Amino acid sequence: MFTSTNRVFAAIVLSLQIEFVTNGSAEEMRPLADLPSKPGGHVARIQKLGDDSWLDLGAPAADPKWGMARGRSWTAKMAFAPELHVAFLYGEGVHGWWNEDTGRYMDDLWAYDVNAHRWISVHPGADVKHLDLKLNEDGVEVTHSGEPVPVAQMAHGYEGTTYDIDLRRFMFMPCSGGYWENAFANRRMAWLGEKRNEVGKNCSPWLYDTQTGKWDRRATEENSPSGGFGDVLMYVPSVKRTFLRDGTFSVWWYDGSKNTWSKARPEGPPPPFGIDPTACYDPKRDRIYLGGGSYPVAEGPNALWIYDIKSESWIDPKPQTRPCKGSNSYATNIATMTFDTTNDIVVLNLHHGEGGGNGIYIYDPETNEWTVEPRPLPKSWQRCVNAFYDPELNVHVYHHAGDSDDNGKIWAYRHKTPTS
Repeated sequence: MFTSTNRVFAAIVLSLQIEFVTNGSAEEMRPLADLPSKPGGHVARIQKLGDDSWLDLGAPAADPKWGMARGRSWTAKMAFAPELHVAFLYGEGVHGWWNEDTGRYMDDLWAYDVNAHRWISVHPGADVKHLDLKLNEDGVEVTHSGEPVPVAQMAHGYEGTTYDIDLRRFMFMPCSGGYWENAFANRRMAWLGEKRNEVGKNCSPWLYDTQTGKWDRRATEENSPSGGFGDVLMYVPSVKRTFLRDGTFSVWWYDGSKNTWSKARPEGPPPPFGIDPTACYDPKRDRIYLGGGSYPVAEGPNALWIYDIKSESWIDPKPQTRPCKGSNSYATNIATMTFDTTNDIVVLNLHHGEGGGNGIYIYDPETNEWTVEPRPLPKSWQRCVNAFYDPELNVHVYHHAGDSDDNGKIWAYRHKTPTS
């Protein structure tokens, strides 16, 4: 006889099964706990790289359960966590794509383990067939036990991810795009009610705590930016806050220790381009470089702009030269921008420029000049390129693959080794 006690027990079991499917096993909940890894033999090869040299490291080892990370278009940045020696890859590739073999949506978070040359599946993505969540009082999707879960929250990565080195959190601003409908059909709408509720309002960025292995998104008391296409998100250690330039071209600061947003009112001429610039942070001068954005592409002689942290102001550096064979377009689908702290330079990798001239361009902040002739790229270069700079090894690291394809390879590039 099926008693009321049996029904309660069955409901508890079902709830636990749903939580397991959504969040994974206990062993999977802290995938970064044992990092950094012991350096493999490839690290010695990287250390021996000469000046202006490339090293083909090939395909990383696959995650034992979830396989290989896939190529992601419009995702220039891989946020680097120095104490773990990993770089995070996040954002969709082909709009609305999901893996029919695993049943997971492409909102998965990966860590590239530099020392072990392997992929670690940090979050395997939303389970398309079994996802069962609810909205909390802040409009954030959570499991039935209240754990926040980011579902289809970022159409592309752009420059919208970063890593808080003080609180040890991977962070991103949501940018859904709404391409998830075919994957989740009416299941997600059952708890969303309205599609516009999918990213929440007046909240922090999405946060992944590398120590606890948990996601979080917190309500803020004050009004906050909502996030969108082509944002720039950058943690700035000098002020222990996170910079955001959003789709309205406004500048915001997020304080993770206080969970507060504040809107800046910068002086100086604003950037002449629209959304989706490439960007990097210069710790020596405490400034952020942004360049080559779209909608619109900048007119005139220059598409590199500076945000000065101390003065809270925009600066047009008016460099003597410009990269990309005179083009002002070097946004996140055709280029990456990284800052080389060893050599004190900006490295721009233009890999699919419309006007040609693909290659590595160098901006020297001291001389305020770009190199005009690019250093060549390796011959077999895929469309989707994601990048970070590793200061310990003094290399710019590039993952390139087809869009949503698992055929990615890793290349390392060294500009120069200091002579003293």
